[in-house]
Formats: sequence, structure tokens, C-alpha cells
Amino acid sequence: MDRIESLGSVISAPEQKKTLTLAANDRAPGKARSFTREALMAWGVEDLLDQAVLIVSELTTNAERHGRTPGIGLGLPSGVDGEPVDEITLTLALQAGVVGIEVEDNSPEPPVPQIASLYATSGRGLHLVTAAADTWAACPKKDGRGKRVIALVRRPESPITP
Repeated sequence: MDRIESLGSVISAPEQKKTLTLAANDRAPGKARSFTREALMAWGVEDLLDQAVLIVSELTTNAERHGRTPGIGLGLPSGVDGEPVDEITLTLALQAGVVGIEVEDNSPEPPVPQIASLYATSGRGLHLVTAAADTWAACPKKDGRGKRVIALVRRPESPITP
């Protein structure tokens, strides 16, 4: 089985699932963090809250900054001025003590970890995702219009292995 399909199985067949679509703007990460806190607390997995919120924050920030539509006229929703509106879709899922986090954006470019200089104020997000997640991967969306980034966080006793 392909690695992304294996990760995606938590998203596609969960016990619990919630999805939020956000405009790709500077408010998206904060809204995504609040949504994540609310969902995980409702599902009783508060012990995974810090890891999941960090991952969601970094992935939605990356999607907002780097996940824009390359070109126009791709059938995306239009804003007031007729320009396409870039969106970020966050899906959270819970299956057997594993929290699945999926962030979709409109750029087909895969996320690439950067080497940040000592004094840089950005460029460490994917390193934080790698440290906080049990595993993560990215792939193009099925329609070819963007990508999906999936990360998993599991309880230590969880039977599912990444």
C-alpha cells in the first residue's frame, strides 16, 4: 500500500471526523487552532492536543503562505472582484487513538523543509511538524488542483502504526 494511502486511511474511515474550509489569509491558522482544540476536546483526546495544535498551526501557516493557486481560471470560487479565492481545507479525524490531520491547499508544489539561518524568523515549520507528528506525508489532490498534507499523532498505546 502506498504510504499516503496508509496515512489517509485514518482520514477516510474514522470514528470521528470534522472538516473546516478557510480563506487562505492570515487569520486561517488561528481559526484552525481553535477548531482543532474544540474537536479534540470533544473527542476526549486532550492528551494529543498540544501536538495536534502545533501541527495544524504549522501546516495551515504553510498553506496560507505557500499554497496559493498558480495562475487563474481553475474553477475556484470567485471573490468580490472576480479573482479566484484561495482556500485551505482542514480535516481532523480520530481512529483508534490516532488523530489524523489533513490540510489541503491550491498549490501543487510539495512542502519542502528549509534550512533556516540561526536568526531567521521563519523556515522551521516542517521541522516542527516532523518532531511533533508520528509521521507525515504530502501528495497531489486527486483532481490535480493542489496538494494534501497528512500528519498522524497517536497515543502511545494505539494499535495503528504509521
